[in-house]
Amino acid sequence: MAPRLRTTGPGLLRGYSHGHRRVVVCFHHAGGGMSAYRGWAQALAPVTDVVLVQLKGREDRIAEPLTDHLDDLALDIARGVCAMPYDDVVLLGHSMGATLAWAVADAVWSVYRRRVQVVVSAQAPPPYDPAAVGALFAPGDGCAGAMDVFEGVGGTAAGAVGTVYADTLDADLAWMSREFPALPVRALPVDLYCVAAEQDRLLAPSAMAGWASLTTRRFTRSTVPGGHMYLLADPSPLVRLVKELALRDSAERTAVDGHPLS
Repeated sequence: MAPRLRTTGPGLLRGYSHGHRRVVVCFHHAGGGMSAYRGWAQALAPVTDVVLVQLKGREDRIAEPLTDHLDDLALDIARGVCAMPYDDVVLLGHSMGATLAWAVADAVWSVYRRRVQVVVSAQAPPPYDPAAVGALFAPGDGCAGAMDVFEGVGGTAAGAVGTVYADTLDADLAWMSREFPALPVRALPVDLYCVAAEQDRLLAPSAMAGWASLTTRRFTRSTVPGGHMYLLADPSPLVRLVKELALRDSAERTAVDGHPLS
């Protein structure tokens, strides 16, 4: 059965509901949009609902420039997520989306005192240097990391499509350089799962080890095949992780109170 689409707010959160009490909220990478998670709602239908974050300045929101301050945006998303009828929330982000997912986790805890689970993929932990963020994909310098990103987009990134993607990426990098350095660096009481890519030429897998100091609860770090944009080529490792977390949490809940979370 096809998932039922429920839109929350002015296009920011797009929900696919199967009636579960658990949800995974997916945050896209720089230059991309919610289409990066195409097919996830159906793949995860047996275990969780799915909400996709769609920032301004891309796809069906291309006419809206991304000018929000990070703390305002994170609070807006946190407010929307906490208003939804879910007992368990997983925030999952790739690259730029991982940092935004972490900022939302911070807002959910600071404002609503709710614990979430966070999955960060292919992203270094804060603090962030604005000069370093802006230099990640500097045009014309032969940057191997930039090639990882453009190769990940595939053959469609040509002509007008490639131009739109490049413009969105440039705008996102400028936004990251301006907003990410302001992200508070503090440990949160969340379960944190880090996923690195073995052939990532933008971020060495070892760079993700620093996330361990940002949680006071469960922490794991794993590595999957592929480059920085492995998510587009083969999302199965992340999909499998989300399923495993759902099944584990359901089993743990059953062991405690005898009632699995559906």
